[in-house]
Amino acid sequence: MTGLFLLADGLRRLLAGGSGAASFVPYLLVGSACVYIAGYDKKITLSEKGFLRETLFWGRGKTDLLQWQEMEELILLPSAKGTGVIFPVKGKGWRAFFPGISEEEIREAAAMYSPGLPVSKSGV
Repeated sequence: MTGLFLLADGLRRLLAGGSGAASFVPYLLVGSACVYIAGYDKKITLSEKGFLRETLFWGRGKTDLLQWQEMEELILLPSAKGTGVIFPVKGKGWRAFFPGISEEEIREAAAMYSPGLPVSKSGV
């Protein structure tokens, strides 16, 4: 809403005329940036399919899936606010942070969906 308000106020200042570009350009830039960013959404989940990462921008986006069979191991990075996970795959790695999810919950999901998958805790 703030972005729309700033954008509308910038257009009002532009159309009303006035003292020059300094009076409306900041409103247009900041308002446009707010509206642009408002359409961004990112979701990460662990499911029976594997690790799913969805990045959506105003209804369009991409979905990346790392299946349980492709995972070599899970490296857990627990913190007070959640658990970070590194998914090493063929020399590369995917990483994710699961806010509010404990280390044990990640271990349980791995044991349920891929019983033979090694799960370790990082010493960092």
